[in-house]
Amino acid sequence: MFETVLFPTDFSERADVMLDCVASFPQIKKVILLHVVKETLHPMGAAVIDRLAEEKAQTTLGAARRYLASLNPAITVTLETTVAPDVAEGILAAAEETGAGLVVLGAHEKGLRAGILSGSIPVRVLCQAGRANVLFMRHKVVDSLSGETFEKFCPMLFTRILCPTDFSKFSDHAAAMAGAAAGVREVILLHVVPGHAGAEKVREAEARIAAARGNLTARGVRCRSIVATGEPAAEIARVAEKEDASVIWISSFGKGCLRELIAGSTVQAVAMNAVRPVLVVRSVR
Repeated sequence: MFETVLFPTDFSERADVMLDCVASFPQIKKVILLHVVKETLHPMGAAVIDRLAEEKAQTTLGAARRYLASLNPAITVTLETTVAPDVAEGILAAAEETGAGLVVLGAHEKGLRAGILSGSIPVRVLCQAGRANVLFMRHKVVDSLSGETFEKFCPMLFTRILCPTDFSKFSDHAAAMAGAAAGVREVILLHVVPGHAGAEKVREAEARIAAARGNLTARGVRCRSIVATGEPAAEIARVAEKEDASVIWISSFGKGCLRELIAGSTVQAVAMNAVRPVLVVRSVR
């Protein structure tokens, strides 16, 4: 499912830690190491500066490729450098060109929040149209990647998947993908009923989520279901912690989200606030 991973890197220490994690993802076959050089706007010599930056990036990427090969010799590693006026657009263009099934990004809490208005790279990659699925690894997660935490969020990333659902076709698609993920041991379906809704809405949700659970268990997937009440993004993050989920697996609902930021997209808020890794599944149209 995610055999080809695009890993944009800024050559930081955190990026090196994440590279260790990426190398151990289940069933990974190919890693595309990408560095996007932001296009120089200076009218004199800009092309020369961009070319020198690309050449320097290639040298550093080569060292990263050798390191990745030492971690997992079975992985094919390719290098990509590109010059683009916008880093997020460069990442999305590379994902389209390479056919990567998954883009892995580190996301700092401050950067994510600031990105609502200023356009941080992780949020813009999520918001702009694209077909690649996106995995967000919060820096709080990355900074603790050692021992049992490393095992849970890297080689065992898909063992216990929390899959929020709103019973749409997009959520159904995401749940079906979760059930087919490499190494999955359990899928936990979650529906959050708004806190102001009444008991009838809760009973309706319980019946619908039971049917969704049945679809997965019929395919041999171990599955549980939870109905919670409250603010959706906060409840998703809370349940992920309570259930010790290895990843939150959430549908993008097939929409761009720039216009939704003011109103507060659930996907945006989960990516901003959840401590667990968040995998945003690009939904079927």
